[in-house]
Amino acid sequence: MTNSTNPLAKHFRQPQLYIKLPSGGRWYSADSLESTATGELPVFAMTAKDELTLKTPDALLNGQSTVDVIQSCVPSIKNAWLMPSVDLDAVLIAIRLATYGHQMDFTSVCPHCGQKNEHAIDLGTLASQITCPDFNKTVLVDGLEIFIKPQTYKQFNKAGIENFDQQRLINVISDEQLDEEEKMLKFNALFKKLLELTVEQVTKSVAGIKTEDGTMVEDRAQLDEFFKNCNKTIWNAVKDHLTELGDHNPLRRIPIVCEQDNCGKSYETPLVFEMSNFFASGF
Repeated sequence: MTNSTNPLAKHFRQPQLYIKLPSGGRWYSADSLESTATGELPVFAMTAKDELTLKTPDALLNGQSTVDVIQSCVPSIKNAWLMPSVDLDAVLIAIRLATYGHQMDFTSVCPHCGQKNEHAIDLGTLASQITCPDFNKTVLVDGLEIFIKPQTYKQFNKAGIENFDQQRLINVISDEQLDEEEKMLKFNALFKKLLELTVEQVTKSVAGIKTEDGTMVEDRAQLDEFFKNCNKTIWNAVKDHLTELGDHNPLRRIPIVCEQDNCGKSYETPLVFEMSNFFASGF
C-alpha cells in the first residue's frame, strides 16, 4: 500500500494575505465564488507554473492566462470569467503582493516636459484605496429608470481584444501603400465595428430598465434592441453615468511630481497593468 499523504504537504504554499472583494461578492453566480464566514478570501503566491502561464502571448491576449492565475492564487474564485470587473484590479494587486511584496516600480512620461520618470509605488496602500462604485444609483431619464451593473471579466476582456483588433486595423488604414479606395473600404468597416463595440459596451452594463408603468425589462435581446433605437438623450445619460463610475477607480489617477530639475510640475497618470510586466519579478 502507498501512503496517500504527501510527506511534502506541509511545504505547500500557504495564504500570504486575505482580501475583501470590492464587490462584496455581489454579482457572482452561485457556483463562481466560494464565500467565507468573514468575507475575506485567502490569496496565495504564484507558482512557477503560474509565472510561465503569464509568459504565453496567446493566453495573455485571450485572457485565459489571467483566469488561470486568478483561480490558482485565489481558489475561492471558482470561475474568474464571471468575476465582476470591479474586483479585477484588487485581485491582481493582491496576487502580486502575495508573490513579490509591496513595492512596484513603474515609469510615466511627464506631459509638461515629455521626460520619463521612474517611480516606486506601495501596492498595499493603493489596494486599500480601491472601492466599488455605487451601482445602486440608477439613471433617471425620459420617464425610465435604468439599472447599471459591472461587466464580467469575460465581457471586459472581449472588449479589450476587439480594441486591439481595431488598433491593428487602424495601422493598416494608415499604410501609405494602400490606395484611397481600399482605405475607404477599410475605414467604413472599422467605423462599423467601433460603433457596434461601443453599443455593446453600454448595453452589457445595463441590468434592466423600469418603464413609467413599473414594468421591469431585463431580457437581453429587448435591452439590445432598445439601445439600438433609443434617442440620444437616453444614450448620453447612460454613457455619462458609466464614465462617472469608471472615473471612481483610483488607478486611473496616480498623482506624480515630475523629478526633472527643469520641471517639477505635478500631473496624474493611470497605472496600466501589462500582465507580462506586472507579474514579472524584476519589474
